[in-house]
Amino acid sequence: MRIFFLIIFSLLLISCTSSRYIVSSTGYPKSPDYKFLKNWISSPKKEIPLPLNYVDSLSDYKSKVDVFYVYPTVYYSGYNGNFWNSNPESSEHQNRVDALAIKNQASVFSGITNVYTPLYRQLFYDGLVYHNTNELLEKIALDPYLKKDFKKYKEEIYQNKSLSLFSFENNNLKGYAKEAFDVAYNDIKRAFLTYLENENKGKSIILAAHSQGTLHTVRLIEEVILPNSDLKKKLILAYLVGMPVKDRFKDFPPCDDPLQLNCFMSWNTHGNNYYPYNNDVYKDIIVTNPITFSNDNSTSKLELHKGILMPSFLQMFKYQYLKQPIGPLKLKNKNKIAALAQRGSLQLVNLNIPWIKIFEKKSFHAGDYNFFWLNIRENLHNRLSNYFD
Repeated sequence: MRIFFLIIFSLLLISCTSSRYIVSSTGYPKSPDYKFLKNWISSPKKEIPLPLNYVDSLSDYKSKVDVFYVYPTVYYSGYNGNFWNSNPESSEHQNRVDALAIKNQASVFSGITNVYTPLYRQLFYDGLVYHNTNELLEKIALDPYLKKDFKKYKEEIYQNKSLSLFSFENNNLKGYAKEAFDVAYNDIKRAFLTYLENENKGKSIILAAHSQGTLHTVRLIEEVILPNSDLKKKLILAYLVGMPVKDRFKDFPPCDDPLQLNCFMSWNTHGNNYYPYNNDVYKDIIVTNPITFSNDNSTSKLELHKGILMPSFLQMFKYQYLKQPIGPLKLKNKNKIAALAQRGSLQLVNLNIPWIKIFEKKSFHAGDYNFFWLNIRENLHNRLSNYFD
């Protein structure tokens, strides 16, 4: 029974993984051309299936709203001569994107809006951790208050197992990690601009992302959308999930109530009483409760939780061992989670799903969308119906 659940959760969990191989830099895979449908893993011509046991009765706003979704890291193989960036043309990579991101996360928007998801040359997991660490440590070194404790912060951060083959002092690898990160972002930027030119046709835009996807989407908002008054008017909502995001955008605030538009939401899910963010380094992180979508800082009630979306054991077995794609999923475990937004983290105050707690007690990063799928979906419908109807 332990093996049964471990297979499921280990595949879903986007967690810290380490390798004993030597890192190497070998260039980049071929750049995607986003004029071609093959470089979009979801679009109106490639609709995302909804859960098998879900009866969709919500209004359709496809003529008015598009979602541009940027998926999280599903590429872990940037070692031993492999590319640091994923190959979007790889069928193995596309299958992982579909199984671990599209069906589990982007499906929440399917049927209500059009969902556009570009395949992109994302940075492999450990390389992304290394890049993010460099960025953070450089900010600490330049901060008049924090820099006096730079050595302490560096030692604390480099305890991460994913950094075992790296060091902050390796300038060549630091430069390459940044370049590889920029390759991924520039794919997203090109995809978004191509979408605007060929597909948007005047519709409102929702941005949705997770983890690495959120990092690129935040940059897209800051560098491309907000400086352009026409694009700024189009952007009605952003889901910046799975990374700590501060109130950092001029004239694009955090969402304060469940019906608000022209705002962004963000959360990163952890076990009760586990607070991962140093208060000195991560001040003012925005945390939305994806059960209530309010900012009253109270614990949501169990009866408000509408269920999780997760593959069955048989689906995950076929995916891992038989290399078969994962079909439509099912909603399950209603009224099992109560959450509290506190100290930069979404705390699972109650998690009445025992098998999950056996294998994970701290980070539930992989479940940021899955755990709240129907709550997110119905809240989005309420926002759009309140605005458009």
